[in-house]
Amino acid sequence: MFEEQGVVRRPFYGGFGLIAAGAFQPVFNAFKMLHQLGEERLAADSDHVLVTRRTDGALVIALWNYVAPGETGSPATITLRLPQQTRSARVLRLDAEHGDVGGEYSRMGSPKYPTPAQLEVLIKASVLPAAEELAIAGERVSVTLPPNGLATVEVQSGETLRTNVK
Repeated sequence: MFEEQGVVRRPFYGGFGLIAAGAFQPVFNAFKMLHQLGEERLAADSDHVLVTRRTDGALVIALWNYVAPGETGSPATITLRLPQQTRSARVLRLDAEHGDVGGEYSRMGSPKYPTPAQLEVLIKASVLPAAEELAIAGERVSVTLPPNGLATVEVQSGETLRTNVK
C-alpha cells in the first residue's frame, strides 16, 4: 500500500481509500451495490443503465446519473419497463443523501479533525440505507437520481424474466 500524498494526518483528505476513520467512502458502497449485479448481461437501450440477470432469475439493474468533475448536473428520471409478471421491485440508492459520508461531512462544515461525536455521525451516515420498494404502475417503475447518483433496482418476477428497458 502506498499513499502519494505521504503519511495521512487527518481522516478525510480526498485521497485514495475505501474507508476513512471507520466510515465507508462512497466508492466502497458503490462496489458493494455493484457486487449484487447478476452474472448475465442483458441488452439495454440506454447509456445510463446496465441490466443483468442473476442465476436465481432476478434482474438487477444499475442506473446512474454521472456528472463530470467541475460541471453541474440536474436530477434524471429513468423509467424501466418490467416483465408482465413482476412481483416486486426494490431500489438501493447511493448519493449525497444515501450512504455517502461526504454529504454529511460537508453539512457539518468539513472539520479537519472531526470530534469523536462527529465521527460517530459520519460512520452512521456512511452505511447504505435499506432498499426501498418501488411502486409498479403499468409494468413500469421510475427512479429519479440526483447528479452523480447511483442506484440498483432488483426485480423479482413470477415468469422467466425478459428485459425491455426504456
